[in-house]
Amino acid sequence: MLDAKGFVIGSSTHDNDILPTIAGFLEFLKGLSPKNRIACGFGSYGWAGGAVKNIENMLKESGVDLVQPGLSVRYVPDENEIKRCYEFGQDFAREITGNN
Repeated sequence: MLDAKGFVIGSSTHDNDILPTIAGFLEFLKGLSPKNRIACGFGSYGWAGGAVKNIENMLKESGVDLVQPGLSVRYVPDENEIKRCYEFGQDFAREITGNN
């Protein structure tokens, strides 16, 4: 974590929030106060979203720069959404490597 240039954090939505294990991890990250790191969030939801927004808020509280909007997928991703997920990862990789 301390050597990473960036973080991609994901969670499904559970009770309109992130999974407890991811919440605990993000609290731990906040305590580390990482500097000069970039991040983004992704997740899935059923009835209502909430996880991605909460991930982004916790990352901001940690002092990490969000470099792209989060990605949310409802239920099981279809072929187009899988393509969006792949492109989401590629975009983040370009941010990490500086090949924008």
